[in-house]
Amino acid sequence: MNPALSLRRARRAPASRFARIALAAATLASASAHAEVVLQQNFSTGLGSFTASGSVSTSSAGARMNAAFGSNDGAIRSATFSTAGLTGLTLTFQRSSSGLDTGEAGIAEISTNNGATFTVLESSRTASGATTLNLPASAAGQVAVVLRFRVDASSSLENYTVASVRVDGTRGETPTPTPGARDPGTGPWTLVPAANVATECKLDPALLQQANRTLGHAWAVVRYGKLCHEYYPNGNDPADQVYSTTKTMGALTVGALIHHTKSLPVTTTRKRGPLGEFQRIDHWLDSFTFDQASTTAHVLAMVSAASPNLNYPNREFKYDTVGSEAINRLSDVVNTVVAQDTTRLGSNIGAFWRRHLAQPLGFENSTWGTSETSKSFATSWTTTVRDMARLGLLMNNGGMWNGQRLIDQDFLYNLSHPSFEDANTGYGYLTWLNEDDSCAPKPIHRSYPHGPVSNAPSCLRSEGCSQTHDAGVFYAAGLGGQYVIVHRALDLVIVVKDSGGQSGTEPRRFWEALRPAVLAHDPTYRGNNAGFCAAYGRGNYAPDLKLWEGGR
Repeated sequence: MNPALSLRRARRAPASRFARIALAAATLASASAHAEVVLQQNFSTGLGSFTASGSVSTSSAGARMNAAFGSNDGAIRSATFSTAGLTGLTLTFQRSSSGLDTGEAGIAEISTNNGATFTVLESSRTASGATTLNLPASAAGQVAVVLRFRVDASSSLENYTVASVRVDGTRGETPTPTPGARDPGTGPWTLVPAANVATECKLDPALLQQANRTLGHAWAVVRYGKLCHEYYPNGNDPADQVYSTTKTMGALTVGALIHHTKSLPVTTTRKRGPLGEFQRIDHWLDSFTFDQASTTAHVLAMVSAASPNLNYPNREFKYDTVGSEAINRLSDVVNTVVAQDTTRLGSNIGAFWRRHLAQPLGFENSTWGTSETSKSFATSWTTTVRDMARLGLLMNNGGMWNGQRLIDQDFLYNLSHPSFEDANTGYGYLTWLNEDDSCAPKPIHRSYPHGPVSNAPSCLRSEGCSQTHDAGVFYAAGLGGQYVIVHRALDLVIVVKDSGGQSGTEPRRFWEALRPAVLAHDPTYRGNNAGFCAAYGRGNYAPDLKLWEGGR
């Protein structure tokens, strides 16, 4: 048939015919996907498939969890259930609380690894009535999902009640998987073949080779979770000391411990309970030389030792080069925290680091100092470009690795944004933030004041705090030119070893060398460096930004 004739006939077809076609398509779509109740329990006649710990009772009002002083607070946990073949998962439930004070909460959580670790879905002191929460995408397609509800308070007169719990999902045809993985899991990196770099990584292979010649030192590029390019002038990459990049890895170790101790009962008893980001250090240490009011956040931000006091606007930043000012005491904090549960957390900081960071990330050739019980948070990580790339990708992906959460996204967000703007707008948690590159966005918090201990009224920048996308560039940096640089807006990690440089301008130099290979395949600014920099540098262009859970 003549295509033009066919087109004219289609244009003359009655509107009702297209309406019938659209209705048929919608009918087929609904037939291939339908809602399904995965879990349902109202607790009016007991806990059903749930089990309890601490003080729990059931009635027509639901399951009531009472707090306790000096023992376990009430909690209920579902039996393991599967979400295989389901997407669009939601949790609907009713909740109420009584007597909760500031800092206390009723908490709903989910685990995708049979209860080994939990992610908080809602934590509130005053929330009441019915609510529906979207479960994280990582909860779909799992075979060992667990729900947990618990109260976090200090008195038996305080309680949290939940009722009418239901998990719903949509079952349909198996979706086509996204080509490639978001990370290599615990297996080795697979280098993208040069012939596939343009299609899989949106990078120009010839311009990458040009960047090799421009830089002349060991480096690698990870994009879309794949090892897209690496170059070693000497032909190999032995494990070497990477100096102060250890600081960022140490901060992530603290973040992992915060995540893994969330399930411990909160208590005012010293040296007990979960490690908190905004918790005072004297909860864990008997004595130390820096400001006694310091929290974990103050130490990680390097303001504890030099500040006249820790209130806005009096904080001062002092770089703790070898860790002797404050940050190395975090090793003692970690040892004290893990001593509460050595079976799960490990016998000391060395065991915890291996079990909950190094092994899950699949580090192939990394060591952290020589002592199991005392780690330098300032230096002593010996590693390779490929293992550094794993650390960068973990941060790029908001603390998720191999389908599991290793570090809470709130901690990662605070690590990669200014901790205390009055002290330093270019530093987060033992991690540097972009300040010097006008062709890369600066990390700026979404709102001010941020966090419970900052109180900064704004980003304290002369150019203001406005940006479309919250995806500023941040990086780990070490003596002699060791760098792990994260460009979240481009789903991109740059790793450099032994560049010889040591300043805030080094990440700009690497980005300038790589940028032509990126722009050669950019959908909007192909070949237009000035236009790209104007948009990207102000945080108004983020073509590959994949938001973390909760829209961060």
